[in-house]
Amino acid sequence: MALLSQWRGSKVELKNNKGDGGRRNNHWNANNLPAGARSIVEADRDASSWRQKLQAMEKILCFDDPGWADVDALGYASVYLFWVGVGAVACVEDGTHYRPNHHAGCAMRIYESLEAVERLASDGGGRRAEEVRALIRRLHPRLPAFTAEFMQSVPLTRIRDIAHGKGDRDGKCREVRQEIKHTIQNKLHRCAGPEDLVATEAMLAKLTAPGSDYPEEFVEEFRIFHRELKDFFNASTVTDRLDRLLVEGGGGVGDVAEACRGFMRAKTTVDGIGHDNGGSADVVLLAALEGALSALCDARRAIDNAVRHGELSSAAPDQRQQWRLAEIGLEDYAFVLLSRGINALGAESDPPRAVLTGVETRAALRFLAAASAATALSAGGGGAEEFAAVAREAGDLAIAGSDGMPPSGDEGALRVRAVAERARRAAEDYCSLLSELFDGRAAALGGALGINEGTVDVFTEGQIRASVVFQSTKLASHLLRAARTATGEAGWDCLVPGEVTGAQLKCVARLDPSDPAIAGACAINPVVLLVTSADGDEEVSTLGPGVAGILLCHALPHLSHLALRARQARVPLVAIEDPALVQLAQSLQASPSGVRLSAQPSNVTLEAAAKEAGGGGGGSPAPAAFAAAPAAFAAAALFADVSRAGKVVPLGELGALSWDSAVAVAGSKASACSRLSAIAEDAAADFRAPPGAVLPFGSMEAAAVSAGVDRHLFSLLDALEAASSSGKGAAEETARVCGELQDLVATLRPSPQALAAFSAQFSCGRGADKVKVMVRSSGNAEDLAGLSAAGLYDSIANVDVCQPDSLGAAVAEVWASLYTPRAVGSRAAAGVGQRRAAMAVLVQAMLVPEVSFVLNTRHPLTGDANVAYAELALGHGETLASGAVRGTPWRLSMDRTVPGKATVNSFSSFAAALVPDLNGDGLLRSETVNCASHWLTVDAKRRSELAGRLVEAGGLIEQ
Repeated sequence: MALLSQWRGSKVELKNNKGDGGRRNNHWNANNLPAGARSIVEADRDASSWRQKLQAMEKILCFDDPGWADVDALGYASVYLFWVGVGAVACVEDGTHYRPNHHAGCAMRIYESLEAVERLASDGGGRRAEEVRALIRRLHPRLPAFTAEFMQSVPLTRIRDIAHGKGDRDGKCREVRQEIKHTIQNKLHRCAGPEDLVATEAMLAKLTAPGSDYPEEFVEEFRIFHRELKDFFNASTVTDRLDRLLVEGGGGVGDVAEACRGFMRAKTTVDGIGHDNGGSADVVLLAALEGALSALCDARRAIDNAVRHGELSSAAPDQRQQWRLAEIGLEDYAFVLLSRGINALGAESDPPRAVLTGVETRAALRFLAAASAATALSAGGGGAEEFAAVAREAGDLAIAGSDGMPPSGDEGALRVRAVAERARRAAEDYCSLLSELFDGRAAALGGALGINEGTVDVFTEGQIRASVVFQSTKLASHLLRAARTATGEAGWDCLVPGEVTGAQLKCVARLDPSDPAIAGACAINPVVLLVTSADGDEEVSTLGPGVAGILLCHALPHLSHLALRARQARVPLVAIEDPALVQLAQSLQASPSGVRLSAQPSNVTLEAAAKEAGGGGGGSPAPAAFAAAPAAFAAAALFADVSRAGKVVPLGELGALSWDSAVAVAGSKASACSRLSAIAEDAAADFRAPPGAVLPFGSMEAAAVSAGVDRHLFSLLDALEAASSSGKGAAEETARVCGELQDLVATLRPSPQALAAFSAQFSCGRGADKVKVMVRSSGNAEDLAGLSAAGLYDSIANVDVCQPDSLGAAVAEVWASLYTPRAVGSRAAAGVGQRRAAMAVLVQAMLVPEVSFVLNTRHPLTGDANVAYAELALGHGETLASGAVRGTPWRLSMDRTVPGKATVNSFSSFAAALVPDLNGDGLLRSETVNCASHWLTVDAKRRSELAGRLVEAGGLIEQ
């Protein structure tokens, strides 16, 4: 409870008189505070003693309905009680006389309330479970103990006996006994607070100082009291707590007792091994640490299960509290063991060791597995599931080689990298959650209470850096460093090659054209953007010719929509996968001559540009050239044959038309799918294509005519044409008209005959009462040589084609996506008129794939026609196309001249797959996956067979 190593309160003086009872150095300003903070500030103003502060927290934390507990209240309370424990919020005497049993009773009521809140939140899962569990685990240690000895009417009586002379046979301790009486005994029994433990520590130091000659019997009595007081403040070490619980329980807690004794034995083994000498890690030490961490995790799981569901769930509240604190203490001790392991592996050396032996890699993976398992038990919600998955992946990989070691060679290093990438993402996400929970609350509460600014500033950092998840980030980074060294990688990933010289580097959160750093750029003053986050579906052409290059602070599939658009606009795009390189890029913001970016598949260089470099750049002319060449392809491409408007055309019928005729009726995407269906019928084809049909161009306009809103539709299109061609100044008007258009189009529906034709196409009513389809866009302003518009228009997954209402709404949603501000801006940037843009709707059977892929028959980075390139992911292909799921896909470079010969460029680090929700319309759900043990990772033979099939299919389609 009292965090002595972090004490921020007034210095405690040992006195031989009562003194003045202490002073409060805080102030209380509740103006403009959120309700949760204001209630605490106002309560603290009227609560001078620790007892009063606990009673105030009881009113805040004992919720009438635990299922509706206020996260804000939990958050502010956890910050507040931490500061009370370290003395930053002073506790002084309140002029009353209340023994510590009052504090204990208050703590018991708070604990039971928190326990109920946590149980209900955990049952509900999700983000709330993560937040509630993170906060409550930080509240439990801030409460005093309420075991029987502290609930009796006169607890902690040993200190009275000591002050009266117990152990002082010869009277040598009269002076120090007076100090004990006035500084500790009387104060503790009338108005206990964290400062009493600080005073007791100071007195013990005095009694045991070198050269002191106090009687050993007297000193021993004081040591016993010190342990009792630490027990009351819940400041005991985890081993002391476990020893006491095991003795008190008489070994009667079954599996829990055995698991705890297993940890104690493993800890003793580690304690008996000397520290490493800075060279290669001691294999004995690594093995002992692995064993101790494994035993620690077993003990935590046993305790947690027993307290939640097992034999301890019906124990008295004081026993549940002590076992829960033992479990939390074990997590804290995992930090200690991991610190020793990290040091042994050279992760903290200067510079950090970049090469690991097989034994060290296995140990690092097992340490990572233990750290992730520890966090999984603490996290709750989706975070718990993700950390548990990381723990499995890391643990399995540690022994995945034929000799019980990690796999070796380049592929082994790539597999380590994939697991470490996933682990680091999970750790960073959890650290972000902690930051969101504490940053604003600590600042608001600290300012209102007059807490020292430095104490406030380091609060959140302290919560993160003292947690096991922080050790996860260290281990993941160390493994990534070693993996990159083994494969010769540098932490950059070139998605689109190019050169830029002399552009200023600007940091932005997202690729938002309205961001001042982007809006203010132009061709003569270009910028390279360092982007914190992208979902892979952003538009590049709307950024304007001033954006000469893009650096993204996380991994992204090479064949995502964003990468494709950047490639089309010839804007260099690089993903930065090493935090140190992100820091390097950030440091170049102040370069007066801008930066030089050289992005090539084999090497990426980012540095300050030479002073003589001009304001242009090798990458900047490309967007300008793209923006200045609209009409040549646009006028020819944006033709729509509306002769089949409103009629459902099966793909087979569309494929019977000539290519140009089919494109004019339903767009390039639908025409390509019709050709693919025809190829799949060929006996030589080793693949199938999903059946489908298309609602051709003009169908939306026909629906408007049927609804009597065609004139309104066309007037809005005229307004949109005028606004979108008026430049950046008309962005607000363009957005307004887009909103009206989308609202109008969303009300339109295909004819009942068209909906019935789709149902008939997919056999609805003939033994099938629920058939799921993908409702896809197929516009005349997408999939063109100069305007791919990849991912620009909506596709709706998992729609029940047998339900006319669901299908009609999905079709309208696709039509409406023609008029999003982003789509309109993209067409305007390419010089495409808004009135000429048309949208057909392609409906195909919904697939539930094990693996999805994007295939290029010519390598997109090198241009080599003899090397095909594929990116693969589990589940739905949206993972690859949009980049919405963070991580790296499987990447294969395949020799087209030697079927089956493939090089793995990366193994998948995705944490989730998108799969159709069988119980919902228009929904994909995220499902946790284990890519590290999937056959694409572990089975080279099957991977080679798949590569051969992909190359063969690509060749057949090209023909």
